[in-house]
Amino acid sequence: MTTATKQETSLRKPRATVRRARRATDRFERIKKWDTSDDQTAPSGSTADWMRSLPTQTRIDLAKLHQLNPAKNVVILVYPALWIGTAIIVTMFPNPVLRFAGYAIMGVAIHAMAVLTHEAAHYSMFRHKSLDRWVGFFMGAPLTVSATAYRVLHAYHHKYTRDEGDPDEFNNATKNRFLLSVLFYSWLVVGTPLYLIHVFITAMVRGSWRDRLDVLTEYALLAGIFAGVYATFKHYGRTDILLHTWAYPMIIAMIFANVRSWAEHTQTIPGDLLTQTRTVVSNRVVSFLMCNLNYHLEHHLCPSIPWYNLPAMHKLMQDEYRRRNSFIYTSYLRFLFDAFRNGVHGISAMKMPSM
Repeated sequence: MTTATKQETSLRKPRATVRRARRATDRFERIKKWDTSDDQTAPSGSTADWMRSLPTQTRIDLAKLHQLNPAKNVVILVYPALWIGTAIIVTMFPNPVLRFAGYAIMGVAIHAMAVLTHEAAHYSMFRHKSLDRWVGFFMGAPLTVSATAYRVLHAYHHKYTRDEGDPDEFNNATKNRFLLSVLFYSWLVVGTPLYLIHVFITAMVRGSWRDRLDVLTEYALLAGIFAGVYATFKHYGRTDILLHTWAYPMIIAMIFANVRSWAEHTQTIPGDLLTQTRTVVSNRVVSFLMCNLNYHLEHHLCPSIPWYNLPAMHKLMQDEYRRRNSFIYTSYLRFLFDAFRNGVHGISAMKMPSM
C-alpha cells in the first residue's frame, strides 16, 4: 500500500465514524417519536442539543441501547405470577407471619406491574401503540390506574420536567411554603391515593378529546372488572380473600411507589437535564422489582431506551455525570435520611460513587 493510499484510508476512518454518529443521533430522534402521540408530548430541543454534544462513540453506543429485546418482556408474566402465586399460598396457609411476608411480596409485585404501565406509556415495550396500551392497562389494573390517563400526564412531566407545566412537580401544588412542606412529608403515606386522583383529573383537563374518551373507557372497564371480582368472592362468602391478597398488599405497593417517586426529582436542581433528576443505583433486587426505574436520570435523558438497558446506559454516562455533578445515590435509605433532614426546600446531593 502506497503512502498516499494509507493517508486516504486514515482520513476515511474518522469520516466514517462521524457518519455513524450522525446516523446514531438521527436514529435517537426517530425512536424518541415513539414517546409522542401529538405535539404536546414532543421532547424539548435541549435533549437533542445535549445528545449532539456527546462524544461520537457515546452517541453510537446510546443508539444501540434503544434496540428492543422482546424476550425481556417476560416480566409481564413474571410479576403477575409472583402476585397470584403468593396470593394462593397466603390463602391456603393463613399463618400470620406467612401472611405479613406475603403482603410484602404481593405489594412489590403490584408495584412492579404498575411500573410496566409506565414503560408501556413510552411505547418502549413493543413499540406498538395498541399492544403497549393494553399491556399497560392490565399491568396497571391492580393499582386502579388508566394507562391512557397516565400516558397523558406523564408526557407533560417529560416535556416540562421540574418546570411550571410539570404536573408531577411538588412546587406547582402550592406557593405556601408551610403547606408545601406538609404535602412533602405526608407523601409517604397519602402520595399514591392523591396521585391516582391527580392522574384522572390531569388527563381529563389536558388530554385531547380522544384521550378523554379512551380514559373514560378504561376506567369503565376497570370498574367492571373490580365489580365482577368482588361479586364473585361475595357469592362464595370469601371477600376476606380480597383483603389479604389485594387490599393489604396495596398498602405496601403504595409505600414503595411513594418512596420511589419521592426520590426521582425532589431536592434536585431544575433547569438542567443532568441535575433535575436523580438515579438511585441501589442493588439488583431493588432494580428488578422496579424494572430499573430507579435509574431515573437515564430514563429522562433517553426515555425510549427500554428498561433493561438503563443500567448499561448508567455505566456509559459515568464521566458525563461527574462532569455535570449529577444526583446519583447508592441507596434509598440514604436518600430518605437526606430527604427528611433537608425537606422540600433543600437540596440532597450525594457524591458520585467511584468506579
